[in-house]
Amino acid sequence: MKGRQIAVCGRERGYAEKFAAFANSRRDPLFSVHGFTDCSELMAYTKEHPIDILLLSEECLPQLSESSGFGKVILLSEEEYRKEEGYPAIYKYQSCTQILRQAMELYAEEAPRALGRTLRTAQMEKIGIYSPVGRTGKTGFALALGKEVAKSRRTLYLNMEEYSGFAALYPYGDGWTLSELMYFLKQGKKAFACKLESVIQQLGALDYIPPLRSPVELRHISLEDWEALLEALERESRYEVLILDLSGMVNGLFELLERCDFIYTPTEEDEMARAKMAQYEDTLNLLSMEHIMEQTKKLRLSAFDGPEALAKAEGRRWSGL
Repeated sequence: MKGRQIAVCGRERGYAEKFAAFANSRRDPLFSVHGFTDCSELMAYTKEHPIDILLLSEECLPQLSESSGFGKVILLSEEEYRKEEGYPAIYKYQSCTQILRQAMELYAEEAPRALGRTLRTAQMEKIGIYSPVGRTGKTGFALALGKEVAKSRRTLYLNMEEYSGFAALYPYGDGWTLSELMYFLKQGKKAFACKLESVIQQLGALDYIPPLRSPVELRHISLEDWEALLEALERESRYEVLILDLSGMVNGLFELLERCDFIYTPTEEDEMARAKMAQYEDTLNLLSMEHIMEQTKKLRLSAFDGPEALAKAEGRRWSGL
């Protein structure tokens, strides 16, 4: 990632500078961003510093030299649905976050090579959260734990449930989901880190990939697909901690649990819950995967004052402090 740069150029007073200041204030940005109000200044800068993405206001387009060697030129349009022949366009007057997300999407489709592992020196830790018992507060705990860990370590939450409810609880509009990310990965394109950046949404400091919209999609994702995603996140993402909110509908559930460094299993103390846990443990024994339970901590969330209280206590394990 070292040396990857975005240039923002436009004559509007303060726009480019404020855009660059905001973009560079984000934690561990994939690209450094530089603002320019004069095309000649931009051209002089690029002689010594190659630009991977140029976000160019439309009024500066006539001054753009085709021989400048910018990696990807994207117009910042004052019209929301403008399409300029020869260059893709992004609506200028929207949030900086949304502009960057759209720019990453466009760049990822044509990037000549992967960004490679960046901004993380240690192996990404994987926390699995799964229970054969329903209505235990599993997802509430998973999100609370993610938010707690994200206070000190860059954390990604991945919901792999049949019905996550995220589209209603945390609307992300027409944004990309896990489905588009998996499709991109299957195509074998290079800039996975950029595609990931275009998909990610935030809940405070916690990043998450919007879940699949339909359980039908979940059934068609194979164990090999999940393993390819985990390997890409390990190889090219910036995340130090990955939280997998798993369900019984996931193909290769037990193999994915084996890949986790630690597992939380919320449960209850009623007779039915105990019976389900016993059957789950018997299944692991039959599969010679009883070691999964050695990596597992059972939780009874109803015994605590909400999942947040327990997540705060457990968060110390992963805070890195």
